[in-house]
Amino acid sequence: MNRRNRREKAALLTWCYNNGKTNYGQILQCYAMQTMIQRLGYEVKLIRYRRKMPEEKMKNGICSVHINNLYELWYRLKTVEGKVDIRIIRFIRFIKRYIHLSRQCYTKEQVETVCKDCGVLFCGSDQIWNPLWFDEVYALNFGREDQKRIAYAPSGVLIENDQSQEVYRDIGKYLERFDWVAVREKKSVEILKKYTKKLVMDTVDPTLLLSRKDWNKVAAGRQSKESYIFCYSLGRLRPNKLLVKRIMEKYGAKKVLFITSGHYENESEQEKGGCFFSVDTAGPSEFLALIRDAEAVCTDSFHGLALSLIFKKQFYIFERNDPDVAIWASMLRQKNLLEKVGVSHKRVMKNIKDIEEMEPIDYQEVRTTGYWKKIKEQLRWILN
Repeated sequence: MNRRNRREKAALLTWCYNNGKTNYGQILQCYAMQTMIQRLGYEVKLIRYRRKMPEEKMKNGICSVHINNLYELWYRLKTVEGKVDIRIIRFIRFIKRYIHLSRQCYTKEQVETVCKDCGVLFCGSDQIWNPLWFDEVYALNFGREDQKRIAYAPSGVLIENDQSQEVYRDIGKYLERFDWVAVREKKSVEILKKYTKKLVMDTVDPTLLLSRKDWNKVAAGRQSKESYIFCYSLGRLRPNKLLVKRIMEKYGAKKVLFITSGHYENESEQEKGGCFFSVDTAGPSEFLALIRDAEAVCTDSFHGLALSLIFKKQFYIFERNDPDVAIWASMLRQKNLLEKVGVSHKRVMKNIKDIEEMEPIDYQEVRTTGYWKKIKEQLRWILN
């Protein structure tokens, strides 16, 4: 009987609102990964895993599923987010509606138990292999030898130093058990080749495997009656406000709708009498709509760029202004994606002159489709 008819189970190990505060790219790549695996013919469960912090007093594995779910909700709202607001509720609703979660796991042993009935283990994407917070569970260092292991577009292997080299050696060792490995950046391929004999390829982020039509199925309705520029900034927005205003004027937009990471004081506050308006209630569905319906997009985010490409928007990229994590917030991932789709690196702007000289993107010449067919053929050959 064909595997697609008997719906063999597959497990997915990735971040899904379990690594830091609300993060649009994290949730949307997770949804895209789940969709990709379903289209390969599998019944998918995303493994809900979080390693507990030392200060947490609850013991692992002694509580019922219901108690663990209540505890995780309390822990996220109290400790991680520190508040409850509309944006957080919309994230939780999106996950509940669209993502198929397993029961909560806190240890590698619990993950292994939950994955026992799965013939294939997937990991990826996002920065799950970043040395700053690496966990061997996300390199599938568990389970039986007869379970196939697929790495699809994990990121984070970008910088070599004393700390990262130790992690890369571990990753290289774990990769020997894998059946197929494709990472998100060419730089990751170059680095991992030093630590493993396994063939490592580069691929695109899973968000690019879904079409505009696919994303519209989970997007909200239009968020503004007036025309607008959308700005999504993970670094500081304030130093780039003059550039954004110029872009607003260029497109004749009425205002700027923006979302920031919320790491900086007053960045998310609406200007009195100004043209900048914070959209601090947007969940993942609203985020998609804000990009889809914008006159143009300004961003320093990898997934802000990826979704702008999917929705065929004119976009402008900032160098990320984030001194706290400068070494890990480089534009390497964004520039690598621009190269893959055939868009000039000049989309990364630094001053008004860059805006004036920037040519409109001709999407007839941009390679934003056809990835899924190629990936599907490769993975089905491996999995059959």
